[in-house]
Formats: sequence, C-alpha cells, structure tokens
Amino acid sequence: MKKCKTGFGIALTTAATVGALQLTALTPAYASPTTPATPTPSPSPTASAKPMGIFTPLSYTLPLKGQRQQTNYYCVPASSSMSLSSFGVNVSQATLAKKMKTTTSGTKGANAVPVINAYVKSRGYKYTIPTDADGNPSVLMSRVSQNIGDLRRAPVIAVWMEQLPWNKGKVKGTKIGHAIVAYGYNKTKGTITVYDPWKPTGGSHTLSASTLAKVIQPGGNMYYVSKL
Repeated sequence: MKKCKTGFGIALTTAATVGALQLTALTPAYASPTTPATPTPSPSPTASAKPMGIFTPLSYTLPLKGQRQQTNYYCVPASSSMSLSSFGVNVSQATLAKKMKTTTSGTKGANAVPVINAYVKSRGYKYTIPTDADGNPSVLMSRVSQNIGDLRRAPVIAVWMEQLPWNKGKVKGTKIGHAIVAYGYNKTKGTITVYDPWKPTGGSHTLSASTLAKVIQPGGNMYYVSKL
C-alpha cells in the first residue's frame, strides 16, 4: 500500500483506490503524525478566532468544483488545488505535487505551505497553520466561517481518515492522516460541509462542527487563510 503524508506539518494519508464492493476491506497505509515545521502561534481561542465582521453570514457555501485525488498519495495536492481554486487560481494536482516534492510517502507540510502561499501572496493573502481549533468546535466553526463566509476561500483541513463518519467500519487502522477541504457551513445547524478527495468514500459530506473537531489532527489542523 502507498501512503500520503500531507502537510500541515502533519501526516495526512490516503488509501489505495479499490472497488466499491471492497470497501469493508480498505486498508490504507499508515502515515505517522509529525510536528509541524513552523506552526503558527495561537493566542487564546477567543482572541485568535474572533469574527472578522458583523456581516459574516450565518451560513454560506462556496461554488466549489470537487476533485478526486489522482493517486493514492495526492490528498494534499488535491485539497490544495481545490482551496486555490477559491482564489480563481487553477493549478493541477500534478503541478502542485511536483512543487511540493510529493512522493509515494506523501507531502510534508514544510514543503506544501510555501508552495500554496506563492500562489496567493500577490493577491494579498497567506496560509498559516493555527492550532487552536484542536477539539474545539466553536473555534473551528469560527475559523471556517471566517474563511468561507468573510473571505470566500476554502481552507484545507487535516483529519484522521478512519474517524470520519463516512469511513467508520470501512477503513482499517488508527491515526491515518488525510486532507480534505471545507467549503460550506451553517452556524444555525452547527454544520460544516467538506469535500473529501479520496475516491472510494469521498465527495461532499456535511457533518457537525463538534464531530469534525473530534477528528481533526492536533498540533496544526488546517491551512487557514488570512489577509496580509
């Protein structure tokens, strides 16, 4: 099996592509979590994730075109390509994978973030790696709504693959890293809509912020977008 270490400086993996009839036997390769190369210091949750403006909508969904990852280890390039598309930047998974030095072992966060930042710097934006949403649904919702509702951008989120609701009982192993992208939210319902690029069980999924907060990888769980 091949694996995909994705980058929030954390390992984000994807499993091998198998047929629908084999979902109960999916066994993605492991990718051990690693410490982010340069995690963004996080103040208190209330200070770092306060609303950007009083006009942040209670719900919003970006017109995102979903992508399925083209290889077993392209979860970061695929999710990053979707995130960049929300800036109007069209760049292929293969191009990003080459620039991110993606291998069959995955993509390191130290390589991924500078690459995507190079595409958005001239537009007045940057990606950083905050850590304050770890297990905290209110901070996670605040950050997601800031990116999607205020900035109209889709952030990449690092998760444990086997803990995603649509993968439970279908993926073997524990602490299997993976990258997905958030592109919608509803504060009233407390839900976040994501696109998972993994072929067998991916696609668009809506889940509660509390559920997502429980399955995000600690120590650097998203590529958060902010203005320079």
